[in-house]
This record gives sequence, structure tokens and C-alpha cells, in this order.
Amino acid sequence: MAVSKSMDFPGAKKSSYAAQVVETQNTNTDVLVNYVPVPGPMGPQGPQGVPGPQGPAGKDGSQGPRGEKGVPGRDGTSSLSSSGQQSGWAAYFNKDKKEIRLGVNQGDDGWVSVWVDSEGINTNEKYLPEGSVSLWNPHTRQFSFKRLKEGAQVFITYNFELTTYSNNTEVWIRTLFPKSTTEISQFVASLKYQYVYNIYVTQHFFIENGAMLEGGAIPQIRADYDSSVLMNSIYVSVV
Repeated sequence: MAVSKSMDFPGAKKSSYAAQVVETQNTNTDVLVNYVPVPGPMGPQGPQGVPGPQGPAGKDGSQGPRGEKGVPGRDGTSSLSSSGQQSGWAAYFNKDKKEIRLGVNQGDDGWVSVWVDSEGINTNEKYLPEGSVSLWNPHTRQFSFKRLKEGAQVFITYNFELTTYSNNTEVWIRTLFPKSTTEISQFVASLKYQYVYNIYVTQHFFIENGAMLEGGAIPQIRADYDSSVLMNSIYVSVV
């Protein structure tokens, strides 16, 4: 009767990787080892040969016929957007390092107005759109879009430090136009741990009507759990 080699069941405990290597080496001690020839290292490069003599220069060919006259060019188009808005940007930095309290019991249904105190040297307005004035008013704590054109695109980048006191704190941000029905609200993050987070978030919108131009806008932040925010800077870009 034929006898088969005893094998472990699939569920049996496997030995370590090192034990498998040792066992394989022990069972192959009597096996004839075949050596495979491998090429040796490459020899050193030989000396460079002497360059040959330069050949004679060829004669110039005859001039070809003159080409046909091209189609007249057209007037260039303006680089302005369809709204006619000149592009530009400004940066406003906060010299007031006071933290602002957030939470569902703060502000208007949790929405708390935030701002940067940029009065004085804490601004960069060298690149404002032509004909524009300051895009941020530190006295009213609002954006000012009066000198922009309807149809202009606006990008606002907020940078702030947010301190959470509870895990899984959800944070939202919005740019509110009080004289219009428009608000640009955006989910920022669900912050898993109690920590101090440095956050950049950008909002993009269009100036759609005169109410958005005349009434300005207010930045606000909302959190579902108690937390605090310190505004660092606001960048405003117009296209």
C-alpha cells in the first residue's frame, strides 16, 4: 500500500519565515548545485581616436521663389473679462490677536462675525484693480466692492487658527451680503481631535447685482461645538 507524506491542514499554525528558510536549506544539502556562468565586469574604455580632417564647405544653393502674401491680421481682443473688470488683489493682516468665541449659542444661530484689524501698515494694496479703493474696511469690518463692476469674479482666501475643545467639531464659513439675499456658505472641515488648526479656505463668487456692490459683505464662521478662532489674514482677488 502506498504511503503519502503527512501534510498540515490549511488551518494549521505556520512556522516563521526564518524556520522555513532553515528547513529548505537542510533538505537541499544533498542536491547537486548547478552553477550558472555570468559575464565578468566590463573592461576599461580605450583611448579616443585622432579626429579626421575637416571636409570642404559646400556651395550656397540658389535662392528660392518668393512666397505668396499672407492674410492681413485682425485687431487684438481685450484681456479684460466680459464684465470689463480690471484684475487685481489685496492682502489684509490682523494685528489684533484676540480670539473670538464660536459655538451654537454664539452669534446668529451659531454664525459669528470675524474680522482682521488691518488699519495702518497691516495691508498690501499695491496691486488693487485700477480705479478701485480698499477692498476691506477695518472700521465697519466689512468687504467693500463699490468700485467693482457687476459680473466681476471675486476670490477671498481666509487664513485663521481654530482651537477646538471637543472632538469631531464641524466648521463652516460664509461671506454674507446683508443688503442682498446672497450668502456664500461653505463647509470647511470636521476636526477629529481637540487641537489648534491653521486653516486656509478660499471662496469664489460673482458680483451679480447692485445690492452686492453697494451693501458690502461680512465674513462669518460657525462651529457646532464650543471653540475659538483667531483670524490671521484675508486675501481678496478680483478678476
